[in-house]
Amino acid sequence: MVYIDAHTHFGKGMPQGIPPEGVEKYIQMMDKIGMNAVIITPCYASISPDRTYDEANRLLANAMKKYPDRLFGLARVNPHFMKRSVEIAEKYLKEGFWGIKFHPRNEAFPINHKDLVFPIMKKVEELGGLVLFHSGCPVYSHPTLVGDVADNFPEVPIIIGHMGGRFVDDAILVAKWFDNVFIDTSFCRGVGYIEKAVEVAGAEKVLYASDYPQGSMEVETLKVKLAEISSRDKELILGRNIKNILLSIRKER
Repeated sequence: MVYIDAHTHFGKGMPQGIPPEGVEKYIQMMDKIGMNAVIITPCYASISPDRTYDEANRLLANAMKKYPDRLFGLARVNPHFMKRSVEIAEKYLKEGFWGIKFHPRNEAFPINHKDLVFPIMKKVEELGGLVLFHSGCPVYSHPTLVGDVADNFPEVPIIIGHMGGRFVDDAILVAKWFDNVFIDTSFCRGVGYIEKAVEVAGAEKVLYASDYPQGSMEVETLKVKLAEISSRDKELILGRNIKNILLSIRKER
């Protein structure tokens, strides 16, 4: 079975005591639990004094070069730099990153902001890649706003992080309505919501994720395994779906 975590973090600035302290320990941890690969992005704590993630992105880029089949990085971009943000996104996409992570709460912007988000989305659409949105809190990261982005960029795979948080029902509906929208299970509010997502949106739209190291890979995996869904659905969620997305990006590029 393919086992891939669709939402993890790594990089300089991790709170002291939270593993892993380096890429080798990260890989060792993955090996210990049988994890094939992860979607990985710099954490907010790694933002530099100049309010960019350049140093953190470079650190992750080096880690990806060592483990290209196991670490699939999403670059962090602060969209408030406007034109420069688009240039930064282009640079990292061309250097091998698999997409962009947006965090509306950290950088304080609405998910569907036409001036801050859409130009970067257009660059992802042009070069190929996926986009992961933090979702759920605050209200300007509401999952329904993802629908506006998805409608404007139907060829870009978009992941709603944390299953929409407290707006999980809305996130499930957005995943149902838009072919290019997926929901990840990190910090999912309960097994029942995974079951509901499969019933309403389809297992092909659900991605296992942990938000590691803030969340536990093992605990979030257990939620999927305990769900009353078919073995096929569990296999799709635990890795097959995100693998298919990555393969489609590789083919497009």
